[in-house]
Amino acid sequence: MKVLTVFLQFLFISFIFSQSCTVNNDNKVDCGAIGTTQSECQNSGCCWQELNNGSSTPWCYYPVTPVGPFNGPPFNETAMQFIWKYFTENLDIQGKGGVVASPDNNTPGGSYYFHWMRDGALSMDAYMMATNFSYHENLMKSYVSWILNNQGEGDPNGIDVRIEPKFDLPNGNVYTGAWCRPQTDGPALRVITLTRFADELLSNGQVGYIKDYLWTGDSNTYNGGAIKYDLDWVVNNWQQNGCDLWEEIESNDFFWNRMAFKKALLSGYEIALKFGDTSSANQYLAQAQQVNSTLPNHYNGHFVYESTNREEDAAVICAFNDGYSKDGLFGPTDYRVANTIDTLNNLFYNTFPINKQDTNKGVPGVLYGRYQGDTYAGGNPWILLTNALAQLYYRGASTTLQENRLPEEKALQAFAKIFKRDIEELKAMTPFEFATLTGTEGDNVLYRIRYHVEGDNYHMAEQLDKNTGFEISATDLTWSYATAIKAMVSRNGMSTIAQEKFSHEIISHNKQSFFKKVQIVY
Repeated sequence: MKVLTVFLQFLFISFIFSQSCTVNNDNKVDCGAIGTTQSECQNSGCCWQELNNGSSTPWCYYPVTPVGPFNGPPFNETAMQFIWKYFTENLDIQGKGGVVASPDNNTPGGSYYFHWMRDGALSMDAYMMATNFSYHENLMKSYVSWILNNQGEGDPNGIDVRIEPKFDLPNGNVYTGAWCRPQTDGPALRVITLTRFADELLSNGQVGYIKDYLWTGDSNTYNGGAIKYDLDWVVNNWQQNGCDLWEEIESNDFFWNRMAFKKALLSGYEIALKFGDTSSANQYLAQAQQVNSTLPNHYNGHFVYESTNREEDAAVICAFNDGYSKDGLFGPTDYRVANTIDTLNNLFYNTFPINKQDTNKGVPGVLYGRYQGDTYAGGNPWILLTNALAQLYYRGASTTLQENRLPEEKALQAFAKIFKRDIEELKAMTPFEFATLTGTEGDNVLYRIRYHVEGDNYHMAEQLDKNTGFEISATDLTWSYATAIKAMVSRNGMSTIAQEKFSHEIISHNKQSFFKKVQIVY
């Protein structure tokens, strides 16, 4: 009888650990009674989340079983419909081109109902990545109008308006409250997004629009254009002191900023040549080369650090994605990138209890936070950073497929630690097999995100509680959706290369479902 009791207890515990407590408030089913305590609730195998007094939503409620198994695309068409809907609802606020960081007015950091220049540029870049020109043309032109309006404002805070962090919605007035200023990555990020749009405009015969608004050739007309004006700031001020990606510390040598500066200057070089401005083009190229010469110094022999005053920071993961200039330096299969992933994997896995809990439940992947010692809102995993890690893996898989060769041995040594494989096993793989393994790791990361958001119909907040996995802090964070979309676009890109170059291997390895593309835009 005692053996049977122990066995039943084991089955009960196994069942509970296969459940998820991420449930939309409307879907929560009461598991307790008036007076049930947290310990009584959780000991009975149910979930506990305190809400405001008087709420009709139960604090003690039944868990749900996660959607599985963990194979195939991590976000299917149904999930992407939700994600795309939530994402686009935060764009072009009241038709004036602004992008709301989050509609949440009550977060640990105050209201997020502002247009952050960083979030806006990265989100509009994601919007273009996922759609064709005819789909995004009008919205992008609305965003251009927003930028021109911002650039034309006088600055009430005594700095250059181009390096202001955020603006009021819907009209775009400069935020005048206390904040970390200046934020010098703004001009570069806008250049990166707008030059992508300019290239599309050129391909669609709209040179006139570019000359009217983006590159006017006349400093008296929109300060030379939205792209030219931001490039003027970057080329003359890239060594200036500024705030970090998280708006907390200052330096003149953030890796995130430097990667963005380089990419923006190289993009500026190309568009200047297209419009016959060789003087500006040469200036941009010369400064891009100077920035480039500083970047390798950020690798300390173990990982790429963000700055000397904050080394282990997942901002570098975003930089590897958003700041990559397609020149091989810090590409997704670079040994320095791989070593950085391994370092941050270990840091965040051991920092957040939820990572170990998820692993114990059989949920693959890892959740990333911002940096070592983060205390904002308690210091938790961030959805956008975890999504960015997945995108980096997919890009690594695409690179391996495109080049049809394995990464160099120094990189394989790092990947052996990441994948928990023997180095000789990796060296014996074909490029297709290694790419499949790398892409699978991207899926695993998004599976872990999916596990925590699917019960809330794929709403994505800013953070996940480090102990429970509940979504916390700002709700419906636009940047979280943007990185999820970029990750899935990169996954589709990986699948496209595989289908075009390795169709035989896909069939022989039975990987048809793995390399299935998913519709993203609805």
